Amino acid sequence: MNLEASARDDSDTGMSIRQTPRGSAPAKQRIPQSVRTATTRLRLIEGAISALHDRGYAAASTTEILRRTKLSTGTMLHHFPTKVDLMLAAAMHIFDLQTARYTAELALIEDPRDRFIGITEIAWRALREPTGMALLEILMATRSDPELGRRFLDVGSKIEQFHEDSMWDMAQEIGLTDRQALKQMIDVVLGAMRGLSIQLLFSKTPERVESAMKMLIDWKSEWLSRVLPTES
Repeated sequence: MNLEASARDDSDTGMSIRQTPRGSAPAKQRIPQSVRTATTRLRLIEGAISALHDRGYAAASTTEILRRTKLSTGTMLHHFPTKVDLMLAAAMHIFDLQTARYTAELALIEDPRDRFIGITEIAWRALREPTGMALLEILMATRSDPELGRRFLDVGSKIEQFHEDSMWDMAQEIGLTDRQALKQMIDVVLGAMRGLSIQLLFSKTPERVESAMKMLIDWKSEWLSRVLPTES
């Protein structure tokens, strides 16, 4: 059998692809370490989110996450030495996903006032999804897990500050100037949504929860009319 010993450079990737004997499959290229690292981390994070959504924080043990991801203990410890490390990474991953979602969906709403009201509906849909419920599980677990509670402070503050700043930007677009009033409204709406999402887990009548959510959105619209009267 004649072998072609020459190699060529792939100008698009910068990788060398060596020719193989005729009739045989091309030699596989080694995946870069950075890509393999990111892929493994994401696999662990998604496994954690799945376990949180299905079983809650307490049952989302490292053993359960390893079972779901089919990775080794050594691999997990290399990327996330403790469960809390993994949970914090999961929280930031969810935050990034939700931020991208809000940006994309809000871009489809042209009217500034509709955007200001619509962000609540978008957030409610996100809360009901596995990622939203997983983040809620992490939030609730900060009371029972001292290390998580201590270390989540920075992550939680970053998330809350981002939400407040985003809402403030939208509020200014429609002429709202009272930032303190905005903060109070955010606390009411966010607290109510989190409570309703927990209720949805146990309710046998989810339509009642959805009805309550509609009332909350109506209340927000009425609140806006009070602090920002419609021009006649």
